[in-house]
Amino acid sequence: MTFSKILVGLISAINVYIGVRFLLNALHLLQTSKYSKTATFVYAVLFLTMGLVGLYFSFFKQDNKLALWIGIGPWALALLFLLINMLTGDYK
Repeated sequence: MTFSKILVGLISAINVYIGVRFLLNALHLLQTSKYSKTATFVYAVLFLTMGLVGLYFSFFKQDNKLALWIGIGPWALALLFLLINMLTGDYK
């Protein structure tokens, strides 16, 4: 096991864990989210799918560079979605 494979596995496992927590929040089985239901569901799908795809590319396709980019992807997309959500949200 190389360092890059361990790093990709760690990042992907964190993404899957965060995705499962957001999914449980979206299904109201866990109530720790401070975001709207729509945002929580988007984060759940984003982190869960990209974490699983990162694991797939790392362990089955043996492409660690692409898997690392996929693993970092949900963080960038979540920050962008959070920024858009904050700019367009109604804070009354």
